[in-house]
Amino acid sequence: MFRMIPLLWAALATGVFAQAGADSVPQVLVMPYDSTMEDRVTVDGYIDKEDDEYPASFTNKATGITVYWGYDDSLMFIGLESKGKGWLAIGFGSDKMHEANMVIGRFHNDVAEVVNHVGVNRTHAAANLGDSLLIESEIDFDEETGTMAMEFVYPLSWNGLKGAAISGLVPGEVYDLLLARNARTAALTAKHGQKAQLKFQLATNPGEKKSGEQ
Repeated sequence: MFRMIPLLWAALATGVFAQAGADSVPQVLVMPYDSTMEDRVTVDGYIDKEDDEYPASFTNKATGITVYWGYDDSLMFIGLESKGKGWLAIGFGSDKMHEANMVIGRFHNDVAEVVNHVGVNRTHAAANLGDSLLIESEIDFDEETGTMAMEFVYPLSWNGLKGAAISGLVPGEVYDLLLARNARTAALTAKHGQKAQLKFQLATNPGEKKSGEQ
């Protein structure tokens, strides 16, 4: 596991998500529910757009990262894609690095890995539960298109994970989402080149009964 890292994502601790005006509200992105996620997604470091491997996606211009995602009754399935090598990351539950539950992938030469870290002030460290929370993960680079893709499967509940601002995701609730990218190096000690702070929520499970229904 990696030691505490003082530089990666440091500016996220003080950054502010760009808004159209002082009183505007950031757009809330929605991760859709799909009971077939386990069957439709193959975690192999390649995102199949022709067959709609993921039910939804969005591209964040600030980082150049396209996020593909969906969730089922207990798991979320996430794919991240961007041009170039280096590292990319997504964080859940905090609007800054501190207490964010982060999944970081890096690819360069002989380095190819996906790890789970939690933010601690302006540093971050390997999750106390290790990478066992990453049920499946893969990262790869397509030489033909010059695109790096990371995919992972992660539980909606992470009770027992120390230091995270939240212990899981509940449909309908709004959460903070962080994206960060460095296309120049795979070193986790290197500061991000681009970053973004967003808001998201899980869509309601259409098959779930509402309160009072029989």
